[in-house]
Amino acid sequence: MKTEVDHTDMSDPIFHSGEEFIQEQSGEKGMAIRNRGIISNQLSPGAATFLINQKIFFTSSMDADGFLWASVLSGADGFLKFDESQQLDCDTTFLTSNPQELFWNNIIHMPGVGLLFIDLINRRRLRINGSFSGHNDLWQIKIKQAYPNCPKYIQRRDLLNSTGKFKAVSHEIENWVSMADTIFVASADLNGNLDVSHRGGNKGFVKYLDENTLRIPDYLGNSMFNTLGNFHINPSAGILILDFNTGDTLQLTGKATVHLNEENKDVFTGGTKRFWDFKIEKTLFSKSLSNFSSRFIDFSPYNPQ
Repeated sequence: MKTEVDHTDMSDPIFHSGEEFIQEQSGEKGMAIRNRGIISNQLSPGAATFLINQKIFFTSSMDADGFLWASVLSGADGFLKFDESQQLDCDTTFLTSNPQELFWNNIIHMPGVGLLFIDLINRRRLRINGSFSGHNDLWQIKIKQAYPNCPKYIQRRDLLNSTGKFKAVSHEIENWVSMADTIFVASADLNGNLDVSHRGGNKGFVKYLDENTLRIPDYLGNSMFNTLGNFHINPSAGILILDFNTGDTLQLTGKATVHLNEENKDVFTGGTKRFWDFKIEKTLFSKSLSNFSSRFIDFSPYNPQ
């Protein structure tokens, strides 16, 4: 999506050409136009309170070689603050996630980011697109777009602090994919505006086709097609799979190819006939969150069966 949002000047469209193409091809252009009213460059007090109270949040960033990565960050109380200028202040002295996370190096080279704040208990989420600036321990996040997402496809979990020891996690991508009910996806337009989104379903909704290829269904959503629209004009993509029991992560970066109005035996789309293939170019296994675990509660009732 474009960087600046000014609802008083509709001559500057909110959606870029890739988003408009997918909206039109999917027959959801009208719904997208109705839903664009939720997009703003301002946060309400309630939204600000929501995001600074989240224990973890997810990000997209671009490295110096142009690869996109999705990451997970966490911090103690005080990690994020919201000021009167509609800016988020980030104090990394409160950081509790991996300080070597590649995100922190990436924003030095490319300050554009996408942020996703998600309350897994109450199935609420808020997306922010913007840019980082600052140095050392203090960073600022300029908000360019903020908008809520629907509660669909969020599996409920209660996030916990844990001091227990966990056995080593398999480094076999196929094992991670087969167990995943949730992934986080980084995408970007051609102007360096980054986004991160959530995808969820029952275990196995992401298909492992071979050691280089994943296939991901695109279920019914908000009709704006921010992620697929970005892929249409810029195939660069990143995927994060978080082990919600241990805080370990699998991060993948590569290229996405969108398929519209297609049936395929290797993926169940829930009736949309939309999916995308992800070609893996780089892989990173790491311990992103320490002293972390969660209690699974239930799957989303919206998950296609």
